[in-house]
Formats: sequence, structure tokens, C-alpha cells
Amino acid sequence: MDEKKMSWQEMIKVNLRGIRLIYSLIPWNMFLTVLYVVIDVIYSYWSYFFLARFVDDIVMHASRDVLLTDMLLLVVGQIVVNLLFKSMQMYYFYGGSNVWEEANAYLDQKLMSMDYEYMESETIQNKRRDIDAMARNNGGGLTILFWYATPVIERALQMLVAFGYMIHLISRCNIAFSGEPWKILSFIGGFILMFAILLFISMKKNQMAQEKIYQYNEENLPKFRQYNFYLNEYIGKEECGKTVRMFHQQKLLCGRTSNLYQKIHENINRISKVDQDRSQWVEAIEVSISGLIYLLLGIMVLKKAVTIGSVCMYAGCITNFLWHFRMWNSQWVELVENTKYVKMYFDFLDIPNQKYQGTIPVEKRDDDQFMIEFNHVSFRYPGSDQDVLKDFSIKFRIGERLAVVGKNGSGKTTFIKLLCRLYDPTEGEIRLNGIDIRKFDYKEYLSLFSVVFQDFKIPALPLGETIAVSSEYEEENVRAVLKRVGLGDLLEKMPQGLETPLYTDFDKNGVDISGGEAQKVAIARALYHDTPFVILDEPTAALDPLAEYEIYSKFDELVGSKTAVYISHRLSSCQFCNDILVIDGGKAVQRGSHEELVQEKNGLYYTLWHTQARYYQEAQEGC
Repeated sequence: MDEKKMSWQEMIKVNLRGIRLIYSLIPWNMFLTVLYVVIDVIYSYWSYFFLARFVDDIVMHASRDVLLTDMLLLVVGQIVVNLLFKSMQMYYFYGGSNVWEEANAYLDQKLMSMDYEYMESETIQNKRRDIDAMARNNGGGLTILFWYATPVIERALQMLVAFGYMIHLISRCNIAFSGEPWKILSFIGGFILMFAILLFISMKKNQMAQEKIYQYNEENLPKFRQYNFYLNEYIGKEECGKTVRMFHQQKLLCGRTSNLYQKIHENINRISKVDQDRSQWVEAIEVSISGLIYLLLGIMVLKKAVTIGSVCMYAGCITNFLWHFRMWNSQWVELVENTKYVKMYFDFLDIPNQKYQGTIPVEKRDDDQFMIEFNHVSFRYPGSDQDVLKDFSIKFRIGERLAVVGKNGSGKTTFIKLLCRLYDPTEGEIRLNGIDIRKFDYKEYLSLFSVVFQDFKIPALPLGETIAVSSEYEEENVRAVLKRVGLGDLLEKMPQGLETPLYTDFDKNGVDISGGEAQKVAIARALYHDTPFVILDEPTAALDPLAEYEIYSKFDELVGSKTAVYISHRLSSCQFCNDILVIDGGKAVQRGSHEELVQEKNGLYYTLWHTQARYYQEAQEGC
């Protein structure tokens, strides 16, 4: 959180932007807001005004018809205004019930559309988590802006009306102290001074308390993040359950979560204490202001400067003013403090994409002849000073089978990220048919590739939608590709066919699939989109070498004439490729067929091949 204090101009700008966004999200407009505020004010003062009139008419012995009219205006009018107010209030609360969820969707859209490098940035991910924690645990940000912005205006109007009545009451001093101007001035001056001092103290105490509350809430944000991680992302995850039990992590995890909860609870207790102290101060000041105004009202009555009915009206206005001042004071300070959270929300939305999107359309070729060239490419990840790829240069054409092998951490996956333009080179160029890929329309360029990454994910969606990545698809095409990858039997067992949800996370009628079946689903998803380039980036790393080789060789048959790039640290899986690229330390150190490379006894491929072969042989003998 940036601690730099915002100017009033920036606060106004941020909150107005937030209000505009809110009004674009909820099904009601500014007219209804104004109507809600006006009806609320009328509702508050209707009974005070007409009760005073009714009492004065009784004292003045008004006629029966006049008293009946007063009664109807007081009772029936109050009922009608009350019904209008409750209707508007219900719509107001309905409109605001989903403000955060709908605003949160913008953050999700931003997360999915921002440059990929931000997705791998822990700083960016923590910002996203803090915004969510702030909104869900503290109600901060757009939620508070919605619930407090309109009431702040409405309460200010309430106080303005009540203040007008109090000014009218003070003006009656001219009657109470007729012919004694010095008493009038002294009385009015003393009253206004005491009134202003008490209001200032109340505002200052509330501001100081709210600043402390926000400070404690901010201290809790990283603790909430850690607590939610252990609770939801680790302890609550099925795949972590085995580790928890086998390594007896229960004591460690319970101790860690208990410690975090204790720290969170300590700050919550501090917040409660600050809030309690503030309430005591505010109540004491309200009692003092009430006593001051009732003293003025009593003097006016004794001096016969106001009527009996007016006493009811002024007393009601005093009560109304104090109540709305307390709420306005609290909500106004909270809005001011909350501005930093609204700004946090918009700062995330405003993170600029650094990647040049390009404008040139990708050439549509009937022969699918594309040439990819890495020309002296170097790359280092943001925030690092070490190159992952160094002066990297290769060429390959459509229809070729390129296997990329090397030790873990050699730069194989980085090569794929650059090829798919998830990152741009730090130095050098990547060219498609001789043109720098940064000049192509970004979405069109991405549409050339279908990739199955090592850490692929299969969402808990219906099978057909998962393959097509769309709710609308050609069923026959989906069925065909599922049969091609060997999932025809699984499809036949699906109770709802292609509409069957994968996994039972959200639907008890879903079907849980195995790891091998998930890999085939991921491959089917890649094949369905029929792109010129298909890439397997070690999605079978968890399998044994024979199982991996079987999947890779089967996949090679499915690819047909497309360009296929295979990434693996197991050399045996890629023997069928005529073109093998060996990467070591971020450089292309060897290239050729398996037969050619295994003859180069001084090369890395030879060393890796014989080391792995000896390992598998020893493992087999040991069994």
C-alpha cells in the first residue's frame, strides 16, 4: 500500500470514478438516487412539522375540521411517505447487494487480459489478493463507496434542514431579549462558539479513531492473505492431504494458522477498543450539544419566544441533527480513508500492458508454409539480471518435428514462452516468415499455436466446453477428436455425454478423471483448435519414460502435417523426431537427428543419453 497522502483533488477524482463505475453496474440511475435522498429527508421531518402544527392548533383551540386535517396530514402523510421511503430503500439495498461481485469481475477480466509476465509476478498477484481480502474481510473499496457516498450526501442534507431550524430558533432570541442587543449578541455568540467547539472535537476524535482502525486493517491484510493461503490453498487441497499426513504436518500447520489468527484477532481487539473509545467520546459530546440546545429551547419557552408546538418540532430537529451528524461524521471519515482502497482497485485496472500488440494480420496461407526464426535472441525475466537464453538462434519450418531437450533449468520452457509471445525477447528478434512477430496482431499470432503446458489445468466444466473452450461447438468435431486421442470409451461412459461435467468439485453428477485421462483431454483440446503449430511442453513429466514415449509417439501420429514441438528432459521420448535441438545454459549447443547426435561423444546429448540409459538399466536391474 502506497502511504503517500492523496490531495483532495485526487480523492475527489478517484471517488467520482468509483461512483461512475458503480452506477454502470447497478440497475438504477442518478435520478433514483436523488429521489431516494429527497424522500428520506421528507420522511425524517414530516412528523416533526405536522406534529408541531397539530399541537399549536390544539393550544389555539382550532376548529374540529382544522384538527382533523392536521391529523390526516400527520398520520396518512407519514404512512404514504414511509411506504415510498421503504420502497426506495429496498431498491437501493437490492442495487448494492452485488456491487463487489460485479466489480470483482472487472479484476478477473484484467487478470486474464494483462501481459502474461504480470501473471508470474508475485507482486501483482499479491495486489490482487489484497484487494480481494480488503473487500471481503473489511468491506473496503467500492463496497464502502456505494453504501456511504449517497448517505453522506443525504445526511448532509438532513443536517442542513435541521440546522436551518436551529438558526430559526436562535433568531427568536431577538424576541426573548427584546431591547437588550448586548445580551442577544452574547447569547448567540456564546452558543455558536460552544456548538462549533463541540462539533470540531467530535469530528477530530472520529477522524483519529478511523485512521487507527484503517491502520490496523491494513496490518491485517498480509496476515489474512497468509491465513487464507494455508486454510484454502494448502490444508483444504486434496493433493496436499497426503503430504500433511505422511510428514505429520498437522502440528506445524495448526501452530502457524493459530499464530496468524491470534495476530489478526489482536488487531481486531484493538479496533474494537478504538471504536468503543470513539463511541464514548461521541456520546459525551452529543449529550453536551443536546444540553446546550435544550437550554436554549427552555429559555425561548420561558421568554415565550416559541410556541408549545414549536418545542416538539425543534426537539425533533435537535435529535435528528445529532443522529445524522454522528453518522455523517463517521461515514465521511471512512470515505476519506477508504479512498486509498478505491485507488488500489483502479490502480490494478490501470496496470498498462507493455507488450506491443501489433497491427499486421497474420498471412493466411493455403500451404501452411511458415518459417520461424530466432535471431540472436537473449532473454531475462523481469527483475532479474541473469539471461535465461543467450544469443539464441534457430530456424524451423511448418510440418517439421522439433524436439527440444536439455537439463532442467536449461531454458526449454522459456523458449516456448518466447515462441508463443507470452514474453518478448530482451534482445534480438523472433521472426515469422521474415517479419518480427511483435508487428503482427497479437491475438492473430497467438491463434497459430495450440500448447499443452507442463502445468496444464483442466477446469471443472462440461467435457464438450472444455475441449472447445466455448459454450457453443460442433459436437461431431469434439467427438471425433476425443476418439482420436483414445477417449472414445470414456465418452461412452459419460452419463450426459459431452454435457457431463468433469470432476465433482461443483456438481455431484460430474465424473472424476485420472491424470492420464486429463492429459488426453488437454491434448484433445489442443488438436480441436486445428492450429498450424502444436506444442507439448513436458505435460507428461510425472509419468514414467515408457508411458511418456507412448503418448509422444501417439501424439506424433495425430499431428499429421502440422509443425510439432516437443519439450522433454527425457531424450528417449523424442527419438522419433528427425530434428532435435539441445539447449544448455540458455544456448543452442547441438542440433540434429538422434543418430547424428549420439555419435558426437564430446556433445551434451551423448552424455545425457548414456547417463539416462544407464540409470534406467540400473533401475530395471534393481527391480
